[in-house]
Amino acid sequence: MSSYCIRPACTQDSAGLLKLLAATAQQGSIRLTFERNPDYFYAAAVSSQRPEIWVMEKPGHGIIGTFSIGQRRVFINGQPTSVRYGSDLRIHPDFQGGRTLYRLFGTYRQQMQNEWMQTVILDENRASLSTVGSGRNTLPQYLPAGMFTTWLISLRRKKNIADDPLTHPARTEDIAEMQAFFDREAASKQFYPCYDFSRIGSDDPYYRNIKISDFFILREHGEITALAGLWDQKDFKQTRISGYAPLLHHLRPFYNSLTWLTGHLALPAVNSLNHYQMLHSVVVKNNDPGRFARLLRTLRKTAQQRNALALACGFDSRDPLLKIVRRHPGHALKSRNFIATYQPELVQKLDLTRLQYPEISRL
Repeated sequence: MSSYCIRPACTQDSAGLLKLLAATAQQGSIRLTFERNPDYFYAAAVSSQRPEIWVMEKPGHGIIGTFSIGQRRVFINGQPTSVRYGSDLRIHPDFQGGRTLYRLFGTYRQQMQNEWMQTVILDENRASLSTVGSGRNTLPQYLPAGMFTTWLISLRRKKNIADDPLTHPARTEDIAEMQAFFDREAASKQFYPCYDFSRIGSDDPYYRNIKISDFFILREHGEITALAGLWDQKDFKQTRISGYAPLLHHLRPFYNSLTWLTGHLALPAVNSLNHYQMLHSVVVKNNDPGRFARLLRTLRKTAQQRNALALACGFDSRDPLLKIVRRHPGHALKSRNFIATYQPELVQKLDLTRLQYPEISRL
């Protein structure tokens, strides 16, 4: 009989899951630890409207593995659709050999036999990408579905950005118009999470720590033509710098000295937490870059006033809006979007020629 137990997670598992996250840093030139203090399930409820988290336990060791396959409503081919999102696949380093992964995927297969899910893997996560391409029978097929770019806009160089008379924070009386505009424009991009603006500011955990005034509107001739929000998630979701590759470690002091001149982000000290705000829910009439550039000025100014060091946003690598954020000093993280399924015919009608939207605040 196996000494492993795989079961659905419960609220009492938070401490064990936080400990597992701390032990499984994301490898790459910059090693990142994704933390979820003070409670793992706070961030899980932001990622999925219907969280589904599984844990693997071993007697005497506690939780040694986990994965999440919760569901959320996103736009698929222009229609709100409940889709699973796969994330937080973690195995403790002491148990990454042998058949631990395949035991986890055995349970995953039981749950996902007749479904498909979206999952996003950082380009530098070679271990996960190697697993995806292994072709093992227990694993689903990972169908490449696109490339995403996360851009961290540096706010180190303080600029006096003039107020824009056409942009303003959203108000309660704007909600109905915001909802209609969002539903019309967001539907054009695949995987865009559906929003219910009437729930913002409520006790709905999917909208934790967001206020309606955290959204900013561009109006032209009285009409909303662009919308986006700022989201400070540090109270439930953190990114810690846990180390650097040897070459980058040695070059860090020289690189950081240059950033005072260039305005780029400095490489933080090991064990420090990043302090940035999420730029999320970006919708622009006709996906027009000029409108987005105008709204972004106000968003940058507001983030600076909130003492953020950076503004994090994500786009399909083909999206014209990405060119606007690239105008600003920053740092890029590349990731790959996949559809994971045991039955590829389930996604034959999924139009991957459309632009996609990676809502990085919910990854």
